[in-house]
Amino acid sequence: MAFAPLMVQLENRRAVIIGGGKVACKRARTLIESGAQVTVVSPHLTSELSVMAEDSVVAWKKKLFQPKDIKGAYIVVIATNNELVNEQVWQSSSRVPLVNVTGEAERGNLQFPGHIKRGRLSIAVSTGGASPKLASRMKEELEQKYDHTYEDYVDFLYTCRLYIKRSRLSSEEKQETLKQLVEEDYREEAKQHIMLEWLKHKTEGGDDDE
Repeated sequence: MAFAPLMVQLENRRAVIIGGGKVACKRARTLIESGAQVTVVSPHLTSELSVMAEDSVVAWKKKLFQPKDIKGAYIVVIATNNELVNEQVWQSSSRVPLVNVTGEAERGNLQFPGHIKRGRLSIAVSTGGASPKLASRMKEELEQKYDHTYEDYVDFLYTCRLYIKRSRLSSEEKQETLKQLVEEDYREEAKQHIMLEWLKHKTEGGDDDE
């Protein structure tokens, strides 16, 4: 089964996780960070999920699964260690747009890749379920290469792009400037400041001869 790499808007979407273990907790963190409204259905929770429930970060239904629990859900994550329960949830999820079956990546239509987030920058790594260990190792390598300094750098690029779109530069000059901005030396704060001042000048209609 082929999966397309997509970014999905989950703000205020209803996500239901069946299961209360470590994997369920991991999926809950990802969905919460994406702005989804998360409900966990399970008789028991990990300590971290318990804290989330106590703080109303997730809603907790302390019970065994019933088909009505996923009514109206946009995402369902099947994450119990009981194969019979997992099969029941799977059979009940035909009307749910996105379904993730933990441990059986090829069965659902949604996978959770290894994910690195640096502000506006998102990097995802997936092996399509072939080797979670390899995906984990690659994620660690990328975390070292793209450290937290990239958060400010990507914000700088975003601000520059807004200025460039409003500037008096020609189309060719705009493309050349965008290409220049991703060179390594523009991660230096001093260089960023010079560029921003120049772009402000080009946007605000300053005298080109100054």
